[in-house]
Amino acid sequence: MSRPTASRPARGRLTARLHRLQRQPLLTIGLVMATIMVATGLLAPWLAPFPADAISATHPSAALLPPSSEHWFGTDGIGRDILSRVLYGSRISLAIALFVVTVAGVVGLTVGLVAGYVGGKADALLMRVTDVFLAFPALLLAVALAAVLTPSASHAAVAISVTWWPWYARLARAQAASIRTQGYADAARVIGAGWVRQLARHVLPNAATSVFVQMSLDAAGIILTAATLSYLGLGAQDPSPEWGLMVSQGQGMATTAWWVVTFPGLAILLLAAAFNFIGDGLQTVLDPKRGHR
Repeated sequence: MSRPTASRPARGRLTARLHRLQRQPLLTIGLVMATIMVATGLLAPWLAPFPADAISATHPSAALLPPSSEHWFGTDGIGRDILSRVLYGSRISLAIALFVVTVAGVVGLTVGLVAGYVGGKADALLMRVTDVFLAFPALLLAVALAAVLTPSASHAAVAISVTWWPWYARLARAQAASIRTQGYADAARVIGAGWVRQLARHVLPNAATSVFVQMSLDAAGIILTAATLSYLGLGAQDPSPEWGLMVSQGQGMATTAWWVVTFPGLAILLLAAAFNFIGDGLQTVLDPKRGHR
């Protein structure tokens, strides 16, 4: 007796995705870059040559020392080791990105699935609320919210989350509305399954892929937005080693002490590029038909 063949289409789709994955060198590069930066952040207490410089230590007599064998990235205006601060700063940027994509993803996915699958008045109400948030540029709204709150990295993360969820809601709504018309969704309704069960078993697994791909693409934008808020004085505050704040503190000495602004700026660039590479690769592997937002 031959084995059932019901799982063959699924295996075929998985094989096709693996083949697409092998043809995505940028995805591999992005994963390697992100892994290295995550690892350096987690291991910062052991890798940083001067861990105290990432907290509150100051060394005025060692201010603005250029890169050397003792201070690989040089020191800032009050003598703090820039390498140590950059290593610890990756923790802040990654934590903000993780917080925002988690909160905004959960809220946006929930709102979008309910609106698209339930329809009717619920859809109209939820989408009008979403449209209100989408009417403002995300960065401008984040700046306005952060200005109202006490400047800190955590409040910056909250402000960004408030501006980010509507994109996921729109995306999830479109997916849910499309799935609602499929045969298996009709069958679930016929057998009496409640809409919560329908969403959990049939809609969420299909819609989550597109939202997940968008999250990976958005991580770079979130990191840049967080750095922008700190640069403007609305995010992390000194002595926090947040990269945007470090760029802001070093901008006035860019021509005389280039290392103060260059290394945290490069860290922002590399981490954002890593997530862009990952997002573009995952988009092709998991959801090749959907274009960028």
